[in-house]
Amino acid sequence: MIILIGVDMRIVGFPIDASRSQDGRVVHALRTRQALIQATLDLIQVGDIDPTSAAIATIAGVSSRDFFQHFTRLGDLYAATFDLAVSRIFDRECPVDAAAPLSDRIQLLLSDRAQLFEEWLPVWRFAERVQSVAPAVGLCVAQVRELLRQRLTVWFSTEFGNLDAGSRDVVLDSLDLAFGFDSWMNMRERLRLSPVGASRAWRFTAEAIVLQALTAPSQPAAAA
Repeated sequence: MIILIGVDMRIVGFPIDASRSQDGRVVHALRTRQALIQATLDLIQVGDIDPTSAAIATIAGVSSRDFFQHFTRLGDLYAATFDLAVSRIFDRECPVDAAAPLSDRIQLLLSDRAQLFEEWLPVWRFAERVQSVAPAVGLCVAQVRELLRQRLTVWFSTEFGNLDAGSRDVVLDSLDLAFGFDSWMNMRERLRLSPVGASRAWRFTAEAIVLQALTAPSQPAAAA
């Protein structure tokens, strides 16, 4: 289970402490596995979104034999690497002051997510590339999307409390569209905007959508 939300977007280190084991073979095996996962993540971060077993083993400093003893399928390593990347980014809750003015919360969320999504571009490209050989990555991507979506109800809990039940899903859809990763990816990947340009465009659009969605009088949701 992944826990949202992280504020440290740098993917560094490794969360497992191999020193707790007294068995030298277990320690060696764990460190080798860690090295392979970290090497994969390092390659992804520099733009290799389809790292090969040979490249990973070389960066990790392990033999091909050791590689396949730990990961018989490359897809298993890809899944472990994506899980690690997610755990390092979404491992802490970012406190939200629900009493802060709406405009302040919009600005803070835009800033936080712009940084998060920009840092995550290489990892997301990798995830899209390898889902066919690592279905577990696709499932994790879906989890991340849902967690990002549901976190919006925390940021704007005051405003959601003023909405009728029928309007909440519609408003959440609007917020997810405004603050979602796909919006950032579209500006950076398809429109080829710079990070600064994307941030400016995103702020203008998101503010308009959010302010309208959360400050307009509550209306019954239209029938589908």
